[in-house]
Amino acid sequence: MLPPGRHLASCITESTSIQYATKCLGDHMSEQETEIRLEGIVHASRYDPSAQGKQFLGAAIECSDGKVWVIDYNEQSPFHAFAGRQVVVSCEPYKPEGQHLIGWRGGKKLGHFRVSTMRLVQVTPDAKLVEVGGGQPLCGRFERGTSETGESMVSFVTEEGDAFLVTNDPAGATFGPSVKVWAYPVQPSPSIPRPREQYLWIICPCSAADLWEWRERHS
Repeated sequence: MLPPGRHLASCITESTSIQYATKCLGDHMSEQETEIRLEGIVHASRYDPSAQGKQFLGAAIECSDGKVWVIDYNEQSPFHAFAGRQVVVSCEPYKPEGQHLIGWRGGKKLGHFRVSTMRLVQVTPDAKLVEVGGGQPLCGRFERGTSETGESMVSFVTEEGDAFLVTNDPAGATFGPSVKVWAYPVQPSPSIPRPREQYLWIICPCSAADLWEWRERHS
């Protein structure tokens, strides 16, 4: 366990839990020549009912050179857990299709990239996540359970039988039937007591009503 304030980037190269979870999810992608490594501050937005017009509800990283990189457009992304924090990321730039941001406030240069790995530079007691891996499609089912201390927990069991604890509260999650989701292997903060299991951050297909309910739960 890392003590509060210790720099994660100087302690690990890639967490064991992320490696294991990624292997179970079937990710055999080797590092691409186009993949780069960056460090910056995460900016993430939440829905504001008082705001007018279309809102950007995703997440972006602002680097020390002033350039901003959009990393996700989904307001449920795990990158929101890093908002306002310094991170190190491995990523691959890409050109977005369809509707996307073309500029950032203050006239800063804007780009897009897909995250392979994101890690906190400094681990503090209030951090929710320490590390997150790249998202992948996954089929399986949600199950309810309890921990050894009697705490209610949610797990996701893949079609291959691999079980992961779910660390977030996905909008539209239903228990029982098989569902196709978007899953990110994550490493929760060591300062939060949790079972020694593998964890996923999951985004489910959801209706507008599901999303509004989720927003109310997290407002």
